[in-house]
Parts: sequence; C-alpha cells; structure tokens
Amino acid sequence: MISHFCDEQNHQPLYKTRKQSISETGPTLLSSSLPTDDCFDSDTENRLPPETELGNIEYKAKLVNPTNSRIQHLITQMKWRLREGQGEAIYEIGVEDGGAMSGLTDEELRSSLGTLKTMAQALGASMVVLTEKDVTVKGSNIRRTVVEVLVRKVPESQQFIEVRLAVVRGCDVGKSTLCGVLTQGCLDDGNGKARIGIFRFPHEVRKGKTSSVCNDVIGFDNRGKLVNYAQNSLEEMVEKSSKLVTLIDLAGDAKYQKTTIHGLTG
Repeated sequence: MISHFCDEQNHQPLYKTRKQSISETGPTLLSSSLPTDDCFDSDTENRLPPETELGNIEYKAKLVNPTNSRIQHLITQMKWRLREGQGEAIYEIGVEDGGAMSGLTDEELRSSLGTLKTMAQALGASMVVLTEKDVTVKGSNIRRTVVEVLVRKVPESQQFIEVRLAVVRGCDVGKSTLCGVLTQGCLDDGNGKARIGIFRFPHEVRKGKTSSVCNDVIGFDNRGKLVNYAQNSLEEMVEKSSKLVTLIDLAGDAKYQKTTIHGLTG
C-alpha cells in the first residue's frame, strides 16, 4: 500500500535501495525503497486510506514495550489478519488508524519490529520488511520512518500457500509475454521469445495467439524472493517456495470465448 501511495503522488520517484542481512534482532530488509521528499509535499498528502476491520492489512502507530496482556491481544489480532489474508498479512508500521503516516524514530522502529517479530514467532509465522519510507517532517533533524512488513504463515496441513491468478484481457496486449517473462525470468526480444514457453500448440506459436488454457507456476520463498524456472526445476520451486502462484493465461480472441470462460470457472 505504501508503494502504491507513493506512485500515485509522484510518477517518477527517485529510489534508494538498501539491503540488510538476516540477524537475530530483526527481520530481513529486502529492497528498502526511500522516495524523495517530493513524494510527501504536505501533511494532508502524507496519509493512506483509513484502516478497515476486515482484510489482511493492519496499521500500527508503534509497538514499543507492550505489556504481556497487550502482546497476547496483538497476537490474536495478527491471527485474525492472517486468516483474512489466507496466510498473509501486511503491517504498516508508523501509520495511525486513520491513515496518517506519523512515522517512527530509529529507536522506536527497532523496538516495534522486535515486537512484531515476537508476535510472528508466537504463531509460527515468518516476516520480512518489504518497504521503508522516510516521512521526516521538512525542517526537522529527527528522522521518522514508515515500514511495510509482510507476515506469512503456511498452514500446518500445507507445504505452501497456493494462489491461482487468471490473466485476462483482449488479444495482442501481451498476456502470454508477461507470463513468460515472470516464469522464465528472461526479457522478450520483441518477436515473441518470452511467450514461446507458454504456448501449448504449434498453431499458437505460428499465430502468436493463445487459443487454450495455459497454466504455469512461479513461487516466492519465505523472504519474498521470486522463485521461477530461470534457475529451478518445478520440483525445486515447490521445495524452495512458501507461496506458489499458478498463472492462468487465457485467450483474448473473441472466437475462443468459451475456452476463456471455462478457464475462469474451471
């Protein structure tokens, strides 16, 4: 949500990327993206939509030194968000319930992430910091930060979380090419290189159009890193991934409408 908000405010943000190794005191920071101050021009713009009770997104202004009873309440709340997200929850740390990005100091941030890690461990879940954004008030010498954290718990009865994603649109918009790039990890050459691995029949290759229901898989490990066919077999992807996404490439041509509907409903 934070990254989507920034993209709407500034279509050409400047990003800084920083990586942090795994430690016992905090989660892994994967691609921490810090937009420039241009992304936050005023206090009224420095906000997300208000938090809702339903869904898998939770806002927390801060989680500093909670009592034991408070920890238990927070764990129960995390369990609810994970259930709402089918095993995944997004925590926006440094954000008020109303959506205002108040941010946290560095010390408050360390303490809050430590608390969140304790909550996740109590449920047998993993966590990773997806995004970090500087929301320091202009003119202030105290840095304030908002972070977005993914918490994921794979059900005990499952090896991984599984999601099916249908790719639908008109013909010649690049659906098969997109699926090919994601699954194979290679860019298209402008002549259909990426989509070749998606097509199932020779006439699809010749015409460059999908006429059937094409399924392929990508995965994500417990740190949120993409796992695809670029360096892995299907068996290795299943073994390494805590979440698998089945991409369903559907025909866009009107004459294959029945096949497309079957792919959506079947």
